Order: sequence, then structure tokens, then C-alpha cells
Amino acid sequence: MPADRDVSPEPGTLQCPDCHTDLALPSGKGRGTWRCPRCDCQLSGAWRLKPDSLLALSLATAFLWVPALTLPLLRLENLGLDNHASLLGCIFALMHGLYLPAGLLLLFTLLIMPLANLVAVSRLLWAARQHQPVPSPRWMWVYRQSREWAMTDIFLLGILISMTKLGDLATVTPGAGIVCLGLAVLLRLIVETLAQPEQLQRLIDQRAGEVSDA
Repeated sequence: MPADRDVSPEPGTLQCPDCHTDLALPSGKGRGTWRCPRCDCQLSGAWRLKPDSLLALSLATAFLWVPALTLPLLRLENLGLDNHASLLGCIFALMHGLYLPAGLLLLFTLLIMPLANLVAVSRLLWAARQHQPVPSPRWMWVYRQSREWAMTDIFLLGILISMTKLGDLATVTPGAGIVCLGLAVLLRLIVETLAQPEQLQRLIDQRAGEVSDA
């Protein structure tokens, strides 16, 4: 029976995380997005990765996240009735009776995954800034998965569409929560766009290797 083939990439190459194709590392002189020619997976962004700036954006997102969760998203007035709800209030209101599955889905995609994304990318950027290796590969795994499952941007789009539809039936006033949520979503998308997982991993490995060789 033949021996198992070593699937680890050769020096100077990178293995695509989606199709596992071994690719030669770019020279670093060219500009633009680098994608896998086989599956079109994005392996690096069009801009140089700057850990200090992205870590600052991640910290700003963390400060905005608390009021985005707790402050009212919008205020609805109709026929003398006045109602408002926060993001946490929407999640917990659905976690009753027949709406429990929907509430759990919102809890996972609007609270757990965005927070996991924020913690993971902050830890990875901190490692790159401090020229240290990441203590566990699970950090990068959590970052990759949370990028796919954090859906606050879709939730925000749904709120904006609902406000437009309800405008003819009631008075809808945006709350402070939706402003904080919009800013937090914008900053998170900027960080995710600039900090591609493979590019971030290469930077961490490069900086940690420079320290070990010194």
C-alpha cells in the first residue's frame, strides 16, 4: 500500500485553502488582488496589510458594538402606539415559542459570530504587530469561519428596507443603535477586506521568522 503523500506546501509556495492547489508566492512588487487561478479564492487584497491601522479599526468596532447591541435601532409610532427595540431585544423576543429556531439563528449570526470575528482578527493583528507567532491555528480557523457567518450587514440592510416599507404606514424614526450598528458594520467590512486570511497568515509567519532569525 503506497505511503501517504506529504500535502504540506513546498518552500516558496502557498496552498489554496479551498482547492488545496500549491501556488508560487507572489513577488510582492505587483499591486492588485491575488486569486487562485483554479477556484478564484481570494488570497490577498489589493492593498498592503498594516496591522497597526487595522487593529485600531478593530478596537473602534469593539467600542461601537456595545451601544449597537443595547440602544434602540428604530422607533415606530402608529395610532398612538410607540414602540422601539434594540438588537438584543429583537434576538431575545424571537427566542420564545415557535420562533425559537429563528431566534437561535439570529443569536448565532448577529451576536456570536460577529464577536468571534472581532476577537479572532484582533488577536491575529496583535500577533502580527508584536512579531509573534499565533499560539494556536484555531484563531485563523475561527477568523475564516466567522467571516462567512457574521451577517450583521445583511440584518442592517433588512432594517433599512423595512423602514422604507413601513414609512407609509407609520412614523419610523432611526435610533442611535442603528447608527452605531452601521458604523460597526462598515469598520468590520473594511478590516475584512484589507485583512485577507492568507495574506495575514503570511505576514504573521514572516514577522515571527524575522524575530527568530535575529
